[in-house]
Amino acid sequence: MTAIIHLVGWHAVHFLWITSAIIYAGLVILGYAMEGARYQIRFNCDSIFRSAERLLVGIGVRALGLILHAASAILDPLFETSAQVGEWFTRSSSAETQARYRSRFI
Repeated sequence: MTAIIHLVGWHAVHFLWITSAIIYAGLVILGYAMEGARYQIRFNCDSIFRSAERLLVGIGVRALGLILHAASAILDPLFETSAQVGEWFTRSSSAETQARYRSRFI
């Protein structure tokens, strides 16, 4: 009987961790969407829990901003190279393919 209670307790703890992580991720995404990477961390001595929440969300927003900036720095050259390869392929193809391309995209 205690094994079942122990198992249910661990499932409850895991459920709470997953729920907390989802709520935190939602707060970080919402904070980034509302205020961008310059999320203001405000401290208020009267509301310590709210200040701690704002600090944790602010750290998450800053980390998300860094991750998105790094992804942009990595993917931008790849997108540019992809466009250049497509242009090269179109230029090196037959006149019929070039005409189809021009009629469709230009």
